[in-house]
Amino acid sequence: MEDIIKMVMSIDKKASDIMKHTEESLEVKEKDIKDKIESMRKEIMDKTKNEAKVLCDDIIKEAELEALKIKEKSKQECNTLEAKFLKLREKLEDQLFSRIFG
Repeated sequence: MEDIIKMVMSIDKKASDIMKHTEESLEVKEKDIKDKIESMRKEIMDKTKNEAKVLCDDIIKEAELEALKIKEKSKQECNTLEAKFLKLREKLEDQLFSRIFG
C-alpha cells in the first residue's frame, strides 16, 4: 500500500515536472520566435521602408501562427499527459481503496 502511495506521488511529481518543462520549452520557443521576428524586422526596414512594411507584416503573421501552433501542440501534449496521469492515478486509487477496504 505504501508503495502504491509512493508510486502515485512519483507519477504526480513526474507529471508536474513534465508540465513545467513543457511550459519552459514553450517560453524558450516563443522567445526565439520573437527574437527572429525582431531581427528580420530590422534587416528589412534597412532595405526599403515601403516593401519592408508589407513583408514584415506577413512574416509576423506567419510567426504568430507558428507560435500558436507550437502552443496548441504543447497544450495537447500536456492534456494527453494529464489524462494518462489521471487515468493511472484513478486506477491506483481504486486499487488502494480495494486493498484498504476490500
